[in-house]
Amino acid sequence: MPEKPILTEAGAAKIKVELEHLTGPERNALARRLRDAIQMGDLSENADYHKAKEDQAFLEGRIQELEYLLRNAEIIEEANIPKDRVAVGNHITVQEENFEPEVFHMVGAKEADPRNG
Repeated sequence: MPEKPILTEAGAAKIKVELEHLTGPERNALARRLRDAIQMGDLSENADYHKAKEDQAFLEGRIQELEYLLRNAEIIEEANIPKDRVAVGNHITVQEENFEPEVFHMVGAKEADPRNG
């Protein structure tokens, strides 16, 4: 059985905002692109249509992923985070000798964004 995804309250809120954007304005814009591409005629050689269909598949896959996360994730409430140990949701300060302290926010794998720290 796969491990249950873990999200902080802030992470879940961020995902909800992304989901609302994808299911609203993004989906509507893509529907317009598809409609315009279909009106151009022959779909077998219509690059705009094929690109729009690929984009639609990606968009719908991302929507399904976000809905799954929100439906199945364990949301870590800030009030329930133990402050005496490293745990998801905590901010941890690490300081090595002769270096400035660094602060890390502990999050679950689905919320992590290593490229952006």
